[in-house]
Amino acid sequence: MARIACIMVADFSIAALVRSNPAFEGKVLAIGQSLAPHAELDTVSPHARELGIRPGMTIAQARAISSDLAVVHRSPAAESSAHSALLDAVESVSPIVESGAPGCVWLDLAGLHRIYNGEEEITAELVRCVRRVGMEPAAGVAANKELAHLAARCGGVRVIEAGREREFLNWLPLDMLGLGKSDRGDDLETTLARWGMRRLGELARLNPDAVGTRLGRRGVELVRLARGGSSSPLVPRRRAEFFIETIELEYGIENLEPLGFVMRAMLERLAERLSMRALVAGDITLAFGMSGHRSFSRRVAVAAPSNDVRAILTLINLSLEAAPPEAAVESIRIEIAPRVPRPAQTDMFLPPSPAPDKLQTTIARLAALCGPGNVGMLRAENSHRPEAMRLDPFAPPAAMPIPENAAAKNVTQLVIRAIRPAREIEVMCSREIPEFVRGENLGARVISIAGPWRRDGEWWLGFVVDMRADSSDEKNPAVHKCGFVRDYYELALEDGGVYRIFRDLNSDKWFLDGAYD
Repeated sequence: MARIACIMVADFSIAALVRSNPAFEGKVLAIGQSLAPHAELDTVSPHARELGIRPGMTIAQARAISSDLAVVHRSPAAESSAHSALLDAVESVSPIVESGAPGCVWLDLAGLHRIYNGEEEITAELVRCVRRVGMEPAAGVAANKELAHLAARCGGVRVIEAGREREFLNWLPLDMLGLGKSDRGDDLETTLARWGMRRLGELARLNPDAVGTRLGRRGVELVRLARGGSSSPLVPRRRAEFFIETIELEYGIENLEPLGFVMRAMLERLAERLSMRALVAGDITLAFGMSGHRSFSRRVAVAAPSNDVRAILTLINLSLEAAPPEAAVESIRIEIAPRVPRPAQTDMFLPPSPAPDKLQTTIARLAALCGPGNVGMLRAENSHRPEAMRLDPFAPPAAMPIPENAAAKNVTQLVIRAIRPAREIEVMCSREIPEFVRGENLGARVISIAGPWRRDGEWWLGFVVDMRADSSDEKNPAVHKCGFVRDYYELALEDGGVYRIFRDLNSDKWFLDGAYD
């Protein structure tokens, strides 16, 4: 039997504002279309309702009850971000989720009983996840969407056991449904009250055809609901490709320091949403709405995906310091491309490697200090030139297994320490054979030599013209060959060092290419 859960946040417009601005927490708060004293209130917070303030009152009437009342405009941006966070929290429990009205979602509980011990534990986990994203939910579980929604509207956590739906519906007051109007434009709640109907159980005993004749299709659906029927299946939504947080500021921000303070709270909320879904933050896209109806966008590359808010914020600040917004910022939109973290599986017989999350956090902080283009892993370029390298994103290779005969080999191999760029040195030769080497921190007689080995390549690239060079200067010609021709030697010097050097046949100069350690 299908089991559907509904998660709903009461007074969602208020809850979204409190989530985006924690300063509103615990305040007497209301939302109005206008801030004029005669304007009516649309929604009030629980604290305001406890004092007797109700929607429909004017601001002047409400402030006569409480002078601490704060009236603000509705924020569609905060509601959109809060609803996305609600979906992320629910999807961390079940993969099949349907998005409803703002602040309301449904999810299928099929298969979750293999992970959780009963529906009470599932609902407790759902409530805990929604609280992590900054909202207080109500949860209802039943056999279909409509019953689960009614159970959630009752508040708290309510599980309607299979076969006991009629017991729940019989006592449920009609004013819990928010009936609205019938197909003929009549107020349904008023019409049913004239018929003497107060609860759904009384409506369930009516003939659907007779109700449909008087109230239209809406009345037939209402009788079907009162009898525990369902009129709509669960329609799963597609997984979000990006995680987005948006905020509308009450006033423009011109300095980067307060702008970073606001973005830090947004990044913390995004990091919480990502961690709940077992994801990490990748590249970031910033979009600012500025005064004068201008816009500003910036893409910030992340060298190593991470949920470390401090490192991500440092990257953003470095990017904005290089080219700041040209006007005061009035709205902020942060979009993050999620990435899957590196798995933590290690070998049983090899030394443990750093934890993936700590390693990625360290790389992210290094990128924030040095720039994302200066952190990564060096790899050999596809070129004939020996020193040709490129910088790739850091991705440590898999550990190589230890050979079976490794213990039998007791030979220490030399490792070359490449010098980049190659350092120019002076070599004294006899019959074109190096005999003495002199350079920076280097000067000794050659006692052993191997080579030469010739390397050449890239001759097919032709010539390059240096427009800044003087064509009459023979030492610095304006035309250079693109190819290279080199003779490499390995030398053991009298000072005990072993080096690799080469002679550039194009320029007839000697260079120190590396030292053996």
